[in-house]
Amino acid sequence: MMKEQPYHQLIIYVAVYFFFNSFLLPEGLLYTTLLTPVMVYFLFKEREIKKIYVWSLALLIPIPFHVLQGVVVNSYLISSVMVFTALIFLICVYYAVKKYVDILDSLFRKVLLINALFVFIALIVLPIPGIRDLFWYDVPFSKGLDVILRLKLFTYEASYYSLIMMPVFLYFMMRVFYDKEKHSLLIFLASVIPLLLSLSFGVIGAFLLAFLISVLVFWAKIPRTLKRFSILSTLFMLVVLGLVFILWPQNPIYFRIENIFHGQDTSAMGRLVYSFMFARDIIVQHNIFFGIGPGQIKIIAHDMIINYYKYHGTLDNVVRIPNAMAEILSIYGIYGFVFKLFLEVFFFVKKRIYNNHYALILFLFIFIYQFTGSFITNVAELGIWAVVFGTRFIEFETAKTPEPA
Repeated sequence: MMKEQPYHQLIIYVAVYFFFNSFLLPEGLLYTTLLTPVMVYFLFKEREIKKIYVWSLALLIPIPFHVLQGVVVNSYLISSVMVFTALIFLICVYYAVKKYVDILDSLFRKVLLINALFVFIALIVLPIPGIRDLFWYDVPFSKGLDVILRLKLFTYEASYYSLIMMPVFLYFMMRVFYDKEKHSLLIFLASVIPLLLSLSFGVIGAFLLAFLISVLVFWAKIPRTLKRFSILSTLFMLVVLGLVFILWPQNPIYFRIENIFHGQDTSAMGRLVYSFMFARDIIVQHNIFFGIGPGQIKIIAHDMIINYYKYHGTLDNVVRIPNAMAEILSIYGIYGFVFKLFLEVFFFVKKRIYNNHYALILFLFIFIYQFTGSFITNVAELGIWAVVFGTRFIEFETAKTPEPA
């Protein structure tokens, strides 16, 4: 009975986070942001409120340097509040998953079931233009290609959907690989099909790379079922890719890969190359150690792109840096960039993430992905960091050592 009570309380918050966080809200606003007072209350009740004060110091250090070099105050204050609420979200989710780790399987299972239902509905309404926009992302896949619909459900775009669902998809994939699921085929399909339908190159690519590294590291310790799957799936993929290349050489996936290698894919170039180039030039011109501060990119971006880069094409009303590490470099300079990487490596060692197969894959995935996309207040990324460092699924342990505090 005691386990049922927090489960019923949490399932609403979990459903909002995974499926409806931005649904029917103005762009940039999230329900998790509006629920910040609830999160503060949770931390207060758990006697962890002091963690907000401690970690807020890291955000306070650059403020004098930002103010001295000059900022647009309104934009700076609003964006700083958004960064602060993201910090509270990270701390709250970290302690929530630590406290409720015993019911996390039930919550993840419910999320997978709800997601499967929504995917089924999305496939049914696919031929109906007026409704399918709720579930499918229709931005062009790459330069020179027609629009290819990609699954997004109620999120704002396909890569965000696949990113926020990754902890759940990976959890059940791992349970199948470790022979922990009764209906393994159904569970595996429910985890893999939505990920493939999102057609997110960044998420899928980071996941495959993280999975490959983890399998090589844990090869002597992983179960026979996972070894067999790794070998057979690799052979299967090579055969399929070879057949597709021979029978359908102009398919959209190969076409986009070719665009990426030739530097003609605007999304990939923007995330992987132009983001870091833009961030570097911003801090070199303003403050290399502490950056320009929250909310200032959109202030200086248009002028810098037109006058510094001599670009005279069309620009979005608000210019953003579509890469978490490049964005933090521009906002908080070398200080923020190095500090974030230091924390990730520090807690990786402190929490002995390398002793848990699930945690290692998820860590490697989000560590790689932060260099290819996301943004600093992205609750999908922050939620993954909280799961990585806050949970311990013992069925995936590879060493019989106690979890550090």
